[in-house]
Amino acid sequence: MKSDEAQNIEFVELGSFSPRDAEKLLECFEQAAISFRLRERKPLPQPGPTAAVDISVDSARAADAARIHAELFGDGLPNYESSFFRDLHNV
Repeated sequence: MKSDEAQNIEFVELGSFSPRDAEKLLECFEQAAISFRLRERKPLPQPGPTAAVDISVDSARAADAARIHAELFGDGLPNYESSFFRDLHNV
């Protein structure tokens, strides 16, 4: 369910996803009737294909969204940018 269908919903950020992963996730959200918002990010400085998709979900359904994410991709919610700099993490 797209965000423009529900006006009084509070959204929480789920994370940033590759376009391919976002497509899979949003398809599942639509099937589960979870409202979402997305923002496509283009690479700078020139326009081009989408580099990442930021996804927010209905705060009341955040637990359901996290469960769907875990079923598709595993337990951890993504931080897409951090995957480019794994060697700089203190983990």
